[in-house]
Order: sequence, then structure tokens, then C-alpha cells
Amino acid sequence: MTDLAKVDDTVRVLVIEDDPFDSELLLRQLRKKGVDNHVKFISDGQEALDFLNQPSFISSADSLIAIFLDLKLPSLSGLDILRGIRIRKEFQHTPVIVMTSSNDPKDLEECRKLKVAGYVSKPITLTSFSKAVADIFHLPKS
Repeated sequence: MTDLAKVDDTVRVLVIEDDPFDSELLLRQLRKKGVDNHVKFISDGQEALDFLNQPSFISSADSLIAIFLDLKLPSLSGLDILRGIRIRKEFQHTPVIVMTSSNDPKDLEECRKLKVAGYVSKPITLTSFSKAVADIFHLPKS
């Protein structure tokens, strides 16, 4: 009897987004990069923060390529999640791409302070996601 290879279920991309259409567009672009089997989708802010604080996820933080984050989520804002990401040393250099319909200059400034890697304005298009995904895969490692 041969041993079956263990399926690699490492989360490489975390998508925190409550709009199924936007999630699907992003998944199409991630499929082109061959990481679609390593994507975790979460649609609730508090659930996302709880997931990010799980010891098993924190211990694999170095495998994480990027976090795509909507700013307007149920139960907890994307900015609160972003702050929670940046206070953990394991995620301080993880690229975060913010996706939002907000044009509030305060949101943009806060995102800059929290060192987001990219900002995708909604409504999302295939082109904007394509560029965001391409940019992430060409970022230098910290």
C-alpha cells in the first residue's frame, strides 16, 4: 500500500469580502496564478479577525501571499481588521489590498498609515483585480 500525499491546505491568500460577485472576480484572477486552491474566503469582519488570531493560522503566516480586504463588512469594519493585522508582528509585512467603495479621505489616509499594498476602488472590474493580483505577485519579499 502506498502513502497518499497529504493535500496542502495552507492558506496563501485570505479574502475578507462580503460581496460574492467581487469574491468570484478575484478568484478568477487567483486561478490564473495557480493559488485558487489555497484561498480562504471570509465574509464577516469579526469572523475574519477571529481567524487571523488563531494560533494555527499565525504559525503559518510566512506562507501568506496577501490579504484582500473590504472596508465595509458586517460586524466589524475593514479598518478595525487592518489595525488588528498590523499590530501582530507576524503580519506586519503581509501585503494587504483594500477593496472599497469609500471615497472618504480619512479612510484613504488611515490605509496609507497602515501600509496597505494596494487600493482597489469599487465597483470592482476584472481589470482592476487583474492589476492588483499581478502587482502582489511582483512585490519584493520583506
